Amino acid sequence: MTLQEMNSSIQTINTAVQGIPLMNDAIQKLLYYAEKGVTCTCQRQNPDIQRQERKSYKLGQDIFYQHHKFTIEFTWALNDNKAVMTDAGQVAYTHWDNCSVEIYNIDGSHVSTIQLLREPADITVVNNSTVAVTLPLCNSIDIWDINNQQKVKSIQLSTVCFAITTINKKLVVGCCGRLLIIDPQTEKVEKIIDTGDCNPITLCGSGDGIFYTGMDSLYHYSHSNNKISKVKLPSYVYDMTKLQDGSVYVICQDGSVQHVSSDGKKYEQVTTKGLTSLEFSPKISYNPVQRKLVISVLNSITVFQQY
Repeated sequence: MTLQEMNSSIQTINTAVQGIPLMNDAIQKLLYYAEKGVTCTCQRQNPDIQRQERKSYKLGQDIFYQHHKFTIEFTWALNDNKAVMTDAGQVAYTHWDNCSVEIYNIDGSHVSTIQLLREPADITVVNNSTVAVTLPLCNSIDIWDINNQQKVKSIQLSTVCFAITTINKKLVVGCCGRLLIIDPQTEKVEKIIDTGDCNPITLCGSGDGIFYTGMDSLYHYSHSNNKISKVKLPSYVYDMTKLQDGSVYVICQDGSVQHVSSDGKKYEQVTTKGLTSLEFSPKISYNPVQRKLVISVLNSITVFQQY
């Protein structure tokens, strides 16, 4: 059977199983590999395909397809709520109105609620069972175990904290005019990075560096040379997340998603269905273990699966 014939056959099957989520999921992956010319060899047992997946993405290429979407409790805080996916596949969602973190299964069923002292600003996954949340009005970072809803620890800071991410098992926190790199075990601030007049309200760690934003500019701090570079994006930045190869997806105010290179020097607009005209200050997060991208906006959470 030729590649064209195989692709045509899969397309026919795909039409027939659109209403069956699990089968549709598998067919979408088969379509992707058929279009790319990859033969039907077990992906997990084929080292050539595994090496191919670790290669850098072409900026702007299709990496994800929409998997499913579920609704959550409505909130008035349009740009202060964010969903992240844990390595175990659960979704942790900061609810600004309720001063809480809501835990959901991937099918949208509600699991539990973690009550916070004050309104959360940002959230990041620390490991398989814990998340870290910044509380600006308390000048603190709370680390919670989502399995038993118990607080692991609270790290007190001397300044207001906004965005948070992880890099090399350390916490990176955006504060007024600086970034703090903190060891979550010892709670010690290991490094302070001066960001000048930029207050990093959005962060993500990526390989050798840290991305942070200020208005419509994206900054990249390099650990290897301690230098900061900057690239101007089409509009104000809402949120961003690191992908598997170290490149970054950035959501802009104009509704576009920009795919930025791992060194922060180049970018291309994403044209993937469902990622072209995002509205109402959406948030974005990628989990490399689950290979899923999560978009949270208003009262909905959309999950995209990596091909």
